Amino acid sequence: MGIQKKHGKGRLDKWYKLAKEKGYRARAAFKLIQLNKKYGFLEKSKVLLDLCAAPGSWCQVAAETMPVSSLIVGVDLSPIKPIPRVITFQSDITTEKCRATIRTHFKSWKADTVLHDGAPNVGTAWVQDSFNQAELALQSLKLATEFLAPGGTFVTKVFRSKDYNSLLWVFNQLFTKVEATKPPSSRNVSAEIFVVCQGFKAPKHLDPKFVDPRHVFAELSDPTPNNEAKVFNPEIKKRKRDGYEDDNMTQFKEIPASEFIQTTDPIAILGSMNRLSFIQPPNGDVALAALDKLPETTDEIRNDCADLRVLGRKEFRNLLKWRLKVREKFGFATKKSAKTEPEEVAEVEDMDEELKIQEELQAMSEKESSRRKREKKKRK
Repeated sequence: MGIQKKHGKGRLDKWYKLAKEKGYRARAAFKLIQLNKKYGFLEKSKVLLDLCAAPGSWCQVAAETMPVSSLIVGVDLSPIKPIPRVITFQSDITTEKCRATIRTHFKSWKADTVLHDGAPNVGTAWVQDSFNQAELALQSLKLATEFLAPGGTFVTKVFRSKDYNSLLWVFNQLFTKVEATKPPSSRNVSAEIFVVCQGFKAPKHLDPKFVDPRHVFAELSDPTPNNEAKVFNPEIKKRKRDGYEDDNMTQFKEIPASEFIQTTDPIAILGSMNRLSFIQPPNGDVALAALDKLPETTDEIRNDCADLRVLGRKEFRNLLKWRLKVREKFGFATKKSAKTEPEEVAEVEDMDEELKIQEELQAMSEKESSRRKREKKKRK
């Protein structure tokens, strides 16, 4: 893990105090506890490898949760104080020496679970830090592909950045189930997110490009952002290394959820924003308060709004469906005036919301298909 020289106020929260009470070396212990509570991989594991393990809180949790006769190995650049039932050593995970040491401890065993909660020594250059974090996650995956058993689990921390979707694509090629989540003990202001990859496919031959940062994070020119593709084809992402907006180097953008309801272009918002916020501004927002209290605004909707970048087509569809329901309730979805088009009003009945969603999806898909065909012709 990255070396922290001091604690900010946000780190000295209830999880920090609880970690001290429980004897854990860091508040990060509760992140693993909560991840395991949701996915249940530690109880099923007999061999575990913890990469970038210092100061050792994840190893502590693994030792408490896994079967008594389990093999747990932790490695980090920084020294790790001894932990009962855990083998630790100091090494660089990118070196052959580290691989050889892991082989010595594992002998003929394969890991059921590989963990990675590492981070670079962060500074003020967020873009570089997030890229270094993505590279570190990729290096951890490289080790995982060597030591992980078929069907095994890989858990890694990543930062929400423009490299996130490239990593997600690689994970999906190597595992049957990939989910991104943010445990409650992870600070809200932190850009970290955890990806749980289950069902390792264990390919007999792995193309080195899959774990080579030069290929995974390669630059691709795409002068105009395509928000429709982000929403309806979230797995397809083009790389733009220098694509940050001048005033938004963190790539984290949010707007009030009420603006999403009122906008005439919901696709643009879903494709360009990170979060639809329900937090009240200092002066208050009546529309946002009313929206937050609606029964249609379920916990699932709130969770989807909290991080748009990790959603799939199903979740985007649910948000569009929710928007239609709220617009009808607020009176935004009104019929055309009888004075302007009396015959049309008399003959056309309101479409149900499912049909509206279907038509909107179909229209966007056709538009996206046409755009791809035009681009293909230009390349020829």
